[in-house]
Amino acid sequence: ILGQVGPRSRQLEQDYWTYQRNAVWPDSRARTWWWDPRVFGAVALGTTAVVGFASLFKWSQMRRGGAAVAEMLGGRPVEPQSSDLREKRLLNVVEEMAIASGVPMPAVYVLDREPGLNAFAAGLTPNDAAVAVTRGVLDKLTRDELQGVIAHEFSHILNGDMRLNVRITAIVFGILVIGLIGRGIVQGITRGRVRTGGGKNKGGGVAVILAVGLALLIVGYVGYFFGRLIQAAVSRQREFLADAAAVQFTRNPGGIAGALKKIGGYALGGNLLDRHAAEVGHFLFAQAFKSHFGGLWATHPPLPDRIRAIEPAWNGELFEPPEVVDISRESFQTAGFTGGPRHTPTEAVERAFAAAPAIPRVRPAATMPFKPAAVIADVGALTEAHMRHAQALLASIPERLRDAAHEPSLAPAVVYGLLLQGVDRAARERQIALIGQHGGPDAPAAVAGLRAALSVLDPAARLPLLQLCEPALRRLDRAALDRFLSTLDELVHADAQVTPYEYALQKMLARHLRLAAGAARSAGRLEAEDFATVLACLARAGHRDAGAAAAAFRAGATRLGFGEPPDLPAAEACSLEHLDASLDRLAGAHLADRQRLLIAAAHAIGHDGAITVEEGDLFRAIAATIDCPIPPLGAAS
Repeated sequence: ILGQVGPRSRQLEQDYWTYQRNAVWPDSRARTWWWDPRVFGAVALGTTAVVGFASLFKWSQMRRGGAAVAEMLGGRPVEPQSSDLREKRLLNVVEEMAIASGVPMPAVYVLDREPGLNAFAAGLTPNDAAVAVTRGVLDKLTRDELQGVIAHEFSHILNGDMRLNVRITAIVFGILVIGLIGRGIVQGITRGRVRTGGGKNKGGGVAVILAVGLALLIVGYVGYFFGRLIQAAVSRQREFLADAAAVQFTRNPGGIAGALKKIGGYALGGNLLDRHAAEVGHFLFAQAFKSHFGGLWATHPPLPDRIRAIEPAWNGELFEPPEVVDISRESFQTAGFTGGPRHTPTEAVERAFAAAPAIPRVRPAATMPFKPAAVIADVGALTEAHMRHAQALLASIPERLRDAAHEPSLAPAVVYGLLLQGVDRAARERQIALIGQHGGPDAPAAVAGLRAALSVLDPAARLPLLQLCEPALRRLDRAALDRFLSTLDELVHADAQVTPYEYALQKMLARHLRLAAGAARSAGRLEAEDFATVLACLARAGHRDAGAAAAAFRAGATRLGFGEPPDLPAAEACSLEHLDASLDRLAGAHLADRQRLLIAAAHAIGHDGAITVEEGDLFRAIAATIDCPIPPLGAAS
């Protein structure tokens, strides 16, 4: 019939094909044969699940903090007892930055197998951060240049860039997994590893599997391409901000600019040999791998752009190394730049250490000027004044104490010794007995050996010394750490009363160590009375007179924005036990509430224009509890 000629045959042909379409795709599906909501939903759900699980896997790998990233790249922890003066210089610079910024002292690593010039800061929070530098940075940078690089990395810590970097890494990895699955399917088909069974439909089954693999491969790598574009764009902007912050911190543009010029001048540049270089490229100080797609995947701006942003009058000249190596013809190994054993201190480095100017000691003061606006403006930032003050605080700490603070076996004794200062003889004997009972038979002797150095320690340097102890304490195993924290609590309550200093020391140390160990942040029910309790404790700690305390309380309460300020709570409602319970609940508050609390606390303290040692200790404890690092108060600009 279809072969007949004429209008009738054409009509029959049209009816035939209409019947065939309706038989395969009945009703509306004849018009939308390519769309099936159920298939679309299943594919979308499956893709989301794969990306989500892969991202969670990568996130879990980095949950251990910056140490996990440093060790993944072959990093080695820097031992404080190292005989290498370059490593001691690195530790000294990191300690200065930590004290000046108020953040917990990060772990410090060296990438011994990396001759290029690069560095990074990694971690989820400041409590588990790690700072790592390559062997090339230690060997080739001056102290000013090293300080500029470390200041750049501390900017990433203070501005929350580390957590953002981990999130981006996890998401991009999750997208990449889709492409990797597709590539595995395609390779399995082409190499004959996929079996579809026998029968006449064998070829069709292989074609379907191959089509699925190709689709996953294309979708995965297209998503990965755009994910890397976003990753690179975000990283480039954060690098410009970190460069500017490093200049602000050090007030020495030549430091970071000199480091960038050396990266451009040396043939190795910032290249890393490790296979994970591209994966963590956005963590690093400089570009660590060759960018593809015309620089679209570059995680860092071009070196000339970064240098000119710091030195607008730069003439374009880079550092000229004394020995020029053509790495297109020679390998790193044959050129003699491969990473290897640690270098011994050279005479030039020794002379530089010997010629370093002496820093004046800090003199303790009963009260210090305090301007709330200046203190709040300095939160999360660094200035030259903070750096100078941190250097002075470090210089005021006896060398015996600094060495002990770096030793895991002696760091607990340093903390115990800090709690023995200023107590009467009977109470001190009870505390020493508790140290021997809970800390072990050798602990009292270790504390006694530090007594002479602790007796000349400036009060302003007590909390900075505590910061120096934190890396060593984090290296204790879980049982030893729990035993140490239990002994600490026994010592604080040994005389049946807790001073603001004792409370601040225990609160800051316990929170930093527990967060670094991965403890979850508690989030209790937030009440307006919690804010009032914190402000009342600060007001009463700095004022003996009830009228002055009430005025300080009102000065802070008006900054909370909760309407008419309440009356000053009674003294029995302002104990350190009440303060501790309120702070634990406030630690889980929203960021806006925590900011409001810190501003109100600063105005309560600064009502009289000065801050006492007790007020300063409590203010530092409050800031540490709500995860808001503040610089030393004596250097507020």
